[in-house]
Amino acid sequence: MAKLKNGRWIILDVKRGRWSTEERERIIKSTAFGDGESVFIYYEQEPGSGGKESAQATTLNLAGFSAHADLPKGDKVYRADPYSVQVNDGNIQLLRGDWISEFIDEHRHFPNSTYKDQVDSASGAFSKLTARKVARVW
Repeated sequence: MAKLKNGRWIILDVKRGRWSTEERERIIKSTAFGDGESVFIYYEQEPGSGGKESAQATTLNLAGFSAHADLPKGDKVYRADPYSVQVNDGNIQLLRGDWISEFIDEHRHFPNSTYKDQVDSASGAFSKLTARKVARVW
């Protein structure tokens, strides 16, 4: 996802699948190389010790990239709200690709869709790209 000069947002690509741990890590690393070292990478750390270990493995796999585990707060529906406002106002565009049909279908039925991972990922990316840094006074 990237912000356009006109203030709107564009989703450039989506990788989607059900993979073994090794295959998932290979795809993540391949995508990171394709995106380049200047792209910030965020990935969700699931709760619990298994999620922490998985995030640590992904961090190690992405050595040399600006990669950060994210611990999201709230459920997927709550986290998707700021993103869904932009989707509903037509401010999110999609770059053509073979992923679009399933992506749109999941969005169309969210939060009642069988799968919610693409909405969750897109809303997470949107959240990171729109985060405001707060200055602290000491």
